[in-house]
Amino acid sequence: MPDVFVSPDRQTHKGTPSPQKNLTEEGTKKLFSSFNLYPSGIDFETREDKEKIILMLRQHPVVNVKWIFTTLLLLTGPTFLSIFGIFSLLPEGFSLVITLAWYLVTSAYAIEGFLNWYFNVYFVTTEEIIDVDFFNLLGKRVSVADLDKIQDVSYSTHGVLGTVLNFGDVQIQTAAEITEFRFESVPSPERVAKFLDDLIDKY
Repeated sequence: MPDVFVSPDRQTHKGTPSPQKNLTEEGTKKLFSSFNLYPSGIDFETREDKEKIILMLRQHPVVNVKWIFTTLLLLTGPTFLSIFGIFSLLPEGFSLVITLAWYLVTSAYAIEGFLNWYFNVYFVTTEEIIDVDFFNLLGKRVSVADLDKIQDVSYSTHGVLGTVLNFGDVQIQTAAEITEFRFESVPSPERVAKFLDDLIDKY
């Protein structure tokens, strides 16, 4: 599995600029949280000693509904095949093999859905923004831009669901090699944009 982020003992650093902290959320460590402010026990491969993580984001949990619902439907597949007598048409023993294979594929689909959500993360630090795109157990893409390269930050929410649950996209225009970063379907996009604006002002 790609070493997307690890937890060494060197997480806390002094003397680095940061926006005003919300003391009720400082040092959060929520394993499956989509919005981690000043997270503790979380790191990434290329972080410098003086660099401190301000935000670690994932997509809002509601994006998991699609693959969870599909998984639940797939789990009922062998039951329906049995009810409609499909298995009775097959040679003896084939029904067991097909059922086991069906559940194996379904399990792989569910695991892939969860891993794609869990390991696709966005970092905002005191030095840079990082977009980690997790493709599978063997591949990922990491995009990085320094804060002083950021030119514009905007955010948007879409539809009733995004408005009610308060999640949306944060668009970041940069002068770096990658000219546009998009934090997709993240919780509280206006707060994320505010943190970025505060950091940019310090530079």
